Amino acid sequence: MKDLITTSRRGVLLAAGLGLAAGCLGGLLPGQATAAEQNWIAATAVPPSDFIALATDDFAERVSRLTDGAIEIETHHGGALGGDRDLVESVKQGSIQIAVPGQALLAGWYKPAEVWTFPYLFKNTAHKNRVWDAIREDYGAAVAEEAGLRPLVSVPRAPRQLSANKVVRTPADMEGLKIRVPETPMWRRTFELFGASPTPMPFPEVYQALKSGVIDGQDNPVPLTRNSGFFEVNTHLNLTEHMMQDNVIVLGEAAYQQLTAKQKAAVQQAARETEEKFRAQLDETHAALLQEVRDKGVVVSEVDKEAFRAAIAGLEEEFPHVQRWVERARAVD
Repeated sequence: MKDLITTSRRGVLLAAGLGLAAGCLGGLLPGQATAAEQNWIAATAVPPSDFIALATDDFAERVSRLTDGAIEIETHHGGALGGDRDLVESVKQGSIQIAVPGQALLAGWYKPAEVWTFPYLFKNTAHKNRVWDAIREDYGAAVAEEAGLRPLVSVPRAPRQLSANKVVRTPADMEGLKIRVPETPMWRRTFELFGASPTPMPFPEVYQALKSGVIDGQDNPVPLTRNSGFFEVNTHLNLTEHMMQDNVIVLGEAAYQQLTAKQKAAVQQAARETEEKFRAQLDETHAALLQEVRDKGVVVSEVDKEAFRAAIAGLEEEFPHVQRWVERARAVD
């Protein structure tokens, strides 16, 4: 059976088939490569110009350099190999080695990963980064053991904010607002506790639902809200920062365990360098984008975050599978 036939990095994959022979580890056929020479495929569901894709490319280049070319990673973007869930399945099957989903999407294979959508888990983005640095090793080992996936890089994303057609400063201002939420139990419960009427809805339907008045608002990072045209139908941006879910570069555990100790160290070093670079870039980009939104006439308002935090007190007791990691996050200053 032929393996994947690929073009150069960032090209579109031309595949004779994504299946590989049973029993192959990390997507490699017997004899294709040794522990000293690895050829991996990484794929994302975002355009090549997106922050997530750029971070994936950066990581791939660093791995190649730090291993003197012993590990080469071809990156493919724009959903050429499927959506995030499909890509994680492909990593599990060994037909590719790396996917870059939202952190909480891994809950499909490691249920406690839903913690990454736990509201007000982090004080701010700097605290979020410190939490990841503190739990990365233990959390990564737990995911690897249970799901066969090795989290390597937390690719930073801007906090989720609430767009609507009114100022929202406290949970009392949310009363009666129909807010679109992703179709997950924790998201629905969060907005119920905030006092809103959560309306589960697939993302592609959101713009028309806002325009027609079926919903009053939605929550997303500012870049996605702007790029999706939501400020054409929502006049206010309320800086709730209620969730901070990064994406994560995950490597198949079978591929990771094929590496030598020196190669593992190089991959981990590349991961830390990519995180450091893109954390700094995100802070700069987000500040500039908020100013751009203000300049276009959107009303940007601060909120009483302590009031929102108080509204969701005890939520972890309703979702006990996340409690371990909630407690670990709260223990980080």
